[in-house]
Amino acid sequence: MPIRNMKTIPIQQIVPLLVGCFLATASPLEAQDEKPVDRVTAKEGKTVVIRGSEQVALEKEVTFSGDIKVLTNALFKVKEGRERTLKEGQVLSAEGTILNSDGSLMPVFDHVVMKNGRVVVVQDGEPTSLDGEMTLADGTRVLADGTVTSHEGTRRKLLDGQMLKLEGGQIPAQDTILLKDGKVYVQKDGSTLEVLPGRTVMMNNGTKVFSDGSVLMRDGKRVTLVEGQVHTIEGVVTRR
Repeated sequence: MPIRNMKTIPIQQIVPLLVGCFLATASPLEAQDEKPVDRVTAKEGKTVVIRGSEQVALEKEVTFSGDIKVLTNALFKVKEGRERTLKEGQVLSAEGTILNSDGSLMPVFDHVVMKNGRVVVVQDGEPTSLDGEMTLADGTRVLADGTVTSHEGTRRKLLDGQMLKLEGGQIPAQDTILLKDGKVYVQKDGSTLEVLPGRTVMMNNGTKVFSDGSVLMRDGKRVTLVEGQVHTIEGVVTRR
C-alpha cells in the first residue's frame, strides 16, 4: 500500500537532530575533551587541578605514577597507605612530589633522608628520627649518623638532602628557588633559607641566586623570577 502524506526531511535538518540526541544521552565526561592532570592543589577542602593560570575542580579520582590516588576532597594516598590531606598552598605533581608554599619539595613516597646531620625515616608522610640501624629491602644498612653500607659492603656517608628509597636505591634530589612577597628563598641540602638583601647563594649544581630575584644558571643563562614563581634545579649530587 503506498504511503501518503509522507514529508521528506532535508539532510541539513537531520544531522543537527542526530547530534542533539547524542549530546543529550552522553555523559559530561564523554561530551567534553578530557585533558591530562599533572598538578593539583587544595582549596577549601576540594582538590583543584592546575593548568597554567587556570584552576578547575577535580571531578573524579585520578591516579598518578607510582599508584598515587588523588581524590576530589583534597585527600590522596600512595599505594595501600593511609589517606593524607593535601593542605592549601601545597601542590602535588604527577611525578609524586609535593611543593610547599615556602618553595620546599618533598617526595610522597616512603624514603630515608639526611636532614641537619640526622637520618629521618618518612613513612606515609610521617617523619621519624632513626635511633639505631635499619636495613632497606635490598640489604643496604643505614645508621643514625648517616653511614650507609651496601649489601656488597661498600660504605659511604649521606650528605644533607640526600634521600634513599626504602626498597633501596637513591631518589634524585631537587632544589628550588622561590620569589615570595618580594623575598627570595632557596631550598638547598634539604633546608630552606632566605637570600638576604645584597647576598647571593651558590646552589649545588652551580646556579647562582641573587637577592633581587635574578638567577644565573650554570650554562650562563640569566633568568628573573616573578612573584610566586618556583624554579626547580638539580639538588645535591648523589653518588653510590
